[in-house]
Amino acid sequence: MGSGREPGICSLYFKLSIEMKSLFSLPLIILLFSCSGKEKSDRAQSENILENLTYAVDTVVVDSGEDFLNLSSGIFPNGQSEDLSKLYFFESNPYKLVEVDLDDLEVLKKTEFEAEGPDGLGSYLSQLEVGPTGKHFLKSNSIIGLFDQNARKLKNLRIVPTGIDSILAKNFSALYSKSVYDFCTQKIYSQPSFQDARDNILIIINTETKEAHSLPVPKMKIVDDYSGTYTFESEKGTMIAFHFVGSFITLFPEEVIISTAAFSGVYRLDIQTEELEFIDIQHQTVPNEMKVEIPENPSDPEQIRQIQNEIFQNVNFLEMLWDDTRQLYFRLGEKTFRGNSREDPITYEYYLFAYDKDFQVIGETKLEGLESNLKNMFFKEGKLWSYVNVEDELGFAVFTFDI
Repeated sequence: MGSGREPGICSLYFKLSIEMKSLFSLPLIILLFSCSGKEKSDRAQSENILENLTYAVDTVVVDSGEDFLNLSSGIFPNGQSEDLSKLYFFESNPYKLVEVDLDDLEVLKKTEFEAEGPDGLGSYLSQLEVGPTGKHFLKSNSIIGLFDQNARKLKNLRIVPTGIDSILAKNFSALYSKSVYDFCTQKIYSQPSFQDARDNILIIINTETKEAHSLPVPKMKIVDDYSGTYTFESEKGTMIAFHFVGSFITLFPEEVIISTAAFSGVYRLDIQTEELEFIDIQHQTVPNEMKVEIPENPSDPEQIRQIQNEIFQNVNFLEMLWDDTRQLYFRLGEKTFRGNSREDPITYEYYLFAYDKDFQVIGETKLEGLESNLKNMFFKEGKLWSYVNVEDELGFAVFTFDI
């Protein structure tokens, strides 16, 4: 889920400039700045703020009141309020929007949404973004739009934009399945797969003018290289098997970040200027790109499973998170060990990485002693929260890092 650098989603940012009063002092100032900058750069490269990291984990449980929570789908999809004090997620069958106070750890209310009709959510609700003034951006297999907290549809955003390939523009699933909406610019940022777009691109859709344009993200080709779906015939009928690697498109107030589990680098889009850059992030303690051999013609579903096991056993870089208290980005790396059979227990290894605002690596470490799965993570007041089901009650594992 997205989180913000500064309060106010439509805040303006200004660059400060200093007028020099004396030209004679300029060389000295440059000299001092150069020395200071070099020392700071050398120090940043040598220091690892997570090198001696210790952490504590507490489990907190949310009071659901007189009602019970349907956690059959966990808290997917979910989103947070701008001030990070409230969490929203949907129960399914029927759809109910649950509002949780994260400060007082209690459910505030539930609002039922329709599945069909003019305000209907359709099937497989897959995304929730919480906007200002009680608006929510919702996406499912059949709808994409803005809704209020009373379950009324405010605006249909399922549009066929001009300016891009006409076939892709009409392919609703391809165009919107991996996308985010910015309430400030009223634009949708989408990263369709290579198979759908026939190129690796970021698409920017203006929902007001219904126009779109694209920017190249060629390094994201690795996602398609590691993804494949296969069919096999057996005595029991047709079997479908697949392998994949994760990818993410993450919205922050100033930027959109495109990343993948397969390598450490990220694409950053400046929302105001729409300038796109690739940032080649380099860690020292883990490989910065996974290397998995993918055969051209896998022989059976078990071979596909082994390919996926090998992908999972590499460090998979997870989605970027923002810690407003430290003004730092954090990200976890995850290794998953599924065992040789489906009955074997699954275990995990986690690595924590810290970055400054320019995505320079300032910390990296393995989180020793952590083997359980982390889900639906976000930072709040400097602590990392991860959803857990506590005997069918809504709970969170709250990590306090001694940094």
